[in-house]
Amino acid sequence: MIRGDSTEYELLIKWCETSPYAGKEESISCEIGVREGMGTKIILDHFRPHVHIGIDPYANLKYQHYDDSPAYQCDYTDDMYHQMMKDFAEYTNFQMFKMTDIDFMKKFNYMDGYSLVHFDGPHMTKDVIREAIYFADKCVKGARFIFDDYPKYNMSKICDLLAYWDFRVLEKGENKICLEKQTQK
Repeated sequence: MIRGDSTEYELLIKWCETSPYAGKEESISCEIGVREGMGTKIILDHFRPHVHIGIDPYANLKYQHYDDSPAYQCDYTDDMYHQMMKDFAEYTNFQMFKMTDIDFMKKFNYMDGYSLVHFDGPHMTKDVIREAIYFADKCVKGARFIFDDYPKYNMSKICDLLAYWDFRVLEKGENKICLEKQTQK
C-alpha cells in the first residue's frame, strides 16, 4: 500500500493536473525524497509524465534533516525501498535512483528538459538551494517546482534565488508551495 507522510496532497494533484506539460510526450518529472511513494504516485497518475525520476538513498542514513535540528536517523530502510519498488512495478515510465541528491546531480549533470520537480528530500536550506539551482538550469519554460515542508527552511531566500531564472510563486498552502518558470533563460 502506497502511503505518504505529508499534507496538502490535493495541492500536488492540482498543480500536476493544471501544468501545461501534464500528459505531454516531452514531459520529464523528478521527485527528490520518494520514501513510500505517495508523491510519486500522484505525479505518475495526475501529471502523467513521459519519464518520472525518483531520487532517494534509503539505507537508514543519519543526517541533519532541518536547519535547527541535530543529525538523526529516520526509518528509510531498504525494506521500505523494496516495497516501494514492488508498488511501482507497473509504472514503466518510473526510473528510481537509489542514491543521494548530491550523487545524482554529479552523475547525471548532462540531463535536462525537466518540466516538474517535487522537492521532498533534505529539508535544510543549503540543500534545497543546491537542488533548486541544479534543476533551475535544467528545466523548460513553464516548469513547476513544488516544495514540500517549505516552512521548515528559508523559502524566501530560495524564491529570491530562483527569481534569477524567472520563477514566480504560482500558489502556496500551509505546507507546500509551487513556483513556475515564466521564461526560458
